[in-house]
Amino acid sequence: MTQGSDTRPEGETIDPNALPPHAYHRTVGPALQVAADVAARRGHKHLFDDMPAMLGLVDLVTRLADLYIAYYPDTPADHRLLLDNAATAACVMVFQEARLDADTIDHLLRALEAAYAQAQTQAVLEGSERYVAMAFSHLDEMDRDPGRHCLKQACEHVVAAIEVWRGETQ
Repeated sequence: MTQGSDTRPEGETIDPNALPPHAYHRTVGPALQVAADVAARRGHKHLFDDMPAMLGLVDLVTRLADLYIAYYPDTPADHRLLLDNAATAACVMVFQEARLDADTIDHLLRALEAAYAQAQTQAVLEGSERYVAMAFSHLDEMDRDPGRHCLKQACEHVVAAIEVWRGETQ
């Protein structure tokens, strides 16, 4: 997720569907599915309602997009820009599906960006990267079930770490 309002495109102009299918199915698509499943298991009917799961989505998409760029260094510049903003775009998709208005979406994006930056600064999210790397490898080989399983482990790790962190900061 890009930092600061100066570099983040407006919420309604971000479209993860603009990614080529090869990139989307290795970054945004599986992460959205896993984060929604994790939120549902936590008792949230809607993903946007579960802040730790939303932060899990941000972390998954951010790490998957970084891996995609590393694995495919010849990715065109315009696709790299889309990948750099893929986590924000995924969140916008979730918020738009919930039929939230543009001002609310912008407010929620800022809150997620701030929380994600703080969690990164305080090393709350460490540990998920190994699961995401395994997931990317599986997804890149079109092994979707093992890939989703690894993403689920990563997302659950992030959610648990955030819950502990929230308990410590309250």
